[in-house]
Amino acid sequence: MRRAVTICAFALTLAAGSAIPAAAQDATPAAASCVAPDLPPGTPTPMEQMAPQATPADAMAGMEMASPESETAAEAAAQATPEPTGDEGTPAADATAERVIAAAANLIACLSEGNALGFAALSTPNYLLTEFGTSNPYDLPLFMEGFPSIEARSIDDAQTHSDGRLTVDVTTVLGGTQVDRFRAYFVDEAGTLLLDEVVSLPIENADVDVEATMLDLAFGLSQDTVPAGAPIAFTLPNQGQYPHESAVVRLPDGIAIEQICEDPSLEEQIQFIGGAYAEPGDTAYLGLENLEPGAYTAVCFVDIPDGIPHVMRGMIAELTVE
Repeated sequence: MRRAVTICAFALTLAAGSAIPAAAQDATPAAASCVAPDLPPGTPTPMEQMAPQATPADAMAGMEMASPESETAAEAAAQATPEPTGDEGTPAADATAERVIAAAANLIACLSEGNALGFAALSTPNYLLTEFGTSNPYDLPLFMEGFPSIEARSIDDAQTHSDGRLTVDVTTVLGGTQVDRFRAYFVDEAGTLLLDEVVSLPIENADVDVEATMLDLAFGLSQDTVPAGAPIAFTLPNQGQYPHESAVVRLPDGIAIEQICEDPSLEEQIQFIGGAYAEPGDTAYLGLENLEPGAYTAVCFVDIPDGIPHVMRGMIAELTVE
């Protein structure tokens, strides 16, 4: 399951109302409004059933339709996730390509309207559990509050796969600075395409490439100075035994990240720039652009295995933009 920094990769990295004229395989249509099936009756998970740390992975694991599951969240996710097929896919026929691109555009419309329940209704339980740590769709409004502006650059390369799923590749900008590129997998359920999985892809067309290896418990940067304004592609292999994230932030003058961890009242002074998460052995990708000159800090807030955030154990790296 993923951490809060990458909550709902699809939701965070698709924009409403973006149209890029192209052929059917490369179109990014703009849906006029969110069209979603009705959800079954339900309510949000009661707060008393949540773990103390309210993150998708830690606070809401194992909840479904406001009732505790008999299985652990990890077991449920393992059962729900399709086995890897090794199938790279084949180009979708025009009609199928238009359909899956339109499904992505429909999700965009839900996000642009702030329709978290519509987005949930267009996602599989597997996706919700993997990305949010809960398969209860009525929990999504809590997670999807206050998303920054989102702009889609492209939705293209529609593919069909041997397991029956359809994919499109998406490149987006979040908050004017974070660039994400990922493959979105859809399944057909009763004639409706539902988002089932997202897989991070390398960032393309960057001016600067930086490798930021995530270790236990440190970052290894291939370079710690980058030019202001330039598109930067970060490759983030996790070579540790624990999950890690790289959350890039700007801190208020004179305030260290450790002070903020110890005094939550300071959290509102943090400027979040972008972030990515990877399980052990996996690689995440993150693009940043339009960065202003100054000091930036990469930190890891994951607290596995003992509840102490990795940042408090020195998993911090400084990045200078000039």
